[in-house]
Amino acid sequence: MVQQSPRFGIAVVGPPGSGKTTFCDGMQQYLRLLGRKAKVINLDPANESLPLEAAYDVCREAVTLQAVCEETQLGPNGGLIYCMEYIEAHLEEIAQAIEQRIQADSYLLLDFPGQVELYTHSSCARNILHRLESLLQLRMTMVQLIDFQYCTDASKFISAALLGTTMLLRLELPAVSVLSKADLVTSSLEEGHDNASNMFLPMQVQFFTECLNLDRLLPFLDTSNLAIDSNQDLWDALADDDEYQKARQRRRQSRLQQKFRKLHESMAEVVQDFGLLSFVPLDINSAESVGRVLAKIDQANGYVFRGQTHQVNEALFNSAIGQNESDFECLANIHERVAAPEHFQYLHGGWLTK
Repeated sequence: MVQQSPRFGIAVVGPPGSGKTTFCDGMQQYLRLLGRKAKVINLDPANESLPLEAAYDVCREAVTLQAVCEETQLGPNGGLIYCMEYIEAHLEEIAQAIEQRIQADSYLLLDFPGQVELYTHSSCARNILHRLESLLQLRMTMVQLIDFQYCTDASKFISAALLGTTMLLRLELPAVSVLSKADLVTSSLEEGHDNASNMFLPMQVQFFTECLNLDRLLPFLDTSNLAIDSNQDLWDALADDDEYQKARQRRRQSRLQQKFRKLHESMAEVVQDFGLLSFVPLDINSAESVGRVLAKIDQANGYVFRGQTHQVNEALFNSAIGQNESDFECLANIHERVAAPEHFQYLHGGWLTK
């Protein structure tokens, strides 16, 4: 009996709004340009309006969040847990339906819901992933998306890093963690959008991708909610305003702020002690950026070690992405587009870090 070659797949997870469906759409198009038979499998019962082609849509074929909430009177979080438990209970039927619509060499992209409870307080998502590996003969890699904008807020990034570490531990899959929406952050700065005023990086981009020594972000906790304006005169005025500086000093020394800092210090310590997390920045509109993420994924799920004959496009892809020296150029390019030099002069040289 000839053993069937395993398929390869990506399970896309991350907080709501992190760009999971957009990632699946862009990655599906990129994989097809490489000659791979990419298929999107939507397993998010709340995502009823898919802007992409999907081989299987759980909303149309099995269960939807809206229907569950109307019938059971559950809220959105409870309803979503109900939906995922329903999917887990009927997974064999769902796997059979998926099997009928894919080929033996299909490359699957599984779009999962983003609610945190599914990964921290429930085992249904993990069970679904591991059972699908067996039922569909999959070599799965988890791609965890974190919004790049979290890098502009020390408190949010530490929280996201803790969540990311938790998901790595809970799902127990080879993983690639991605800082998504880098293109949206940089375009907001370049085009002068209103929300760009709060976008600056307290550290170099490489600090966030390596995710080491997160305690270095602690001095920036009291600046997380500070409105940053590109007007240099405003910065000068705040730096020279004694009353403002005294108010900030009182806030830093308050009991609440000390507890806030201690909490984040403990969270950063947990992330550092496990040492599992590192990120790859992603601009979904850049073929080079998508290719760099795909190279990491292929290494994690073993696609690069398959015994098949490479097509021309695959050979070109492996040759182009195999050059590690471009990683530094990618980080430097993103940092140059995001960082505002005048802000770093104040952040590192004076009053914001005191």
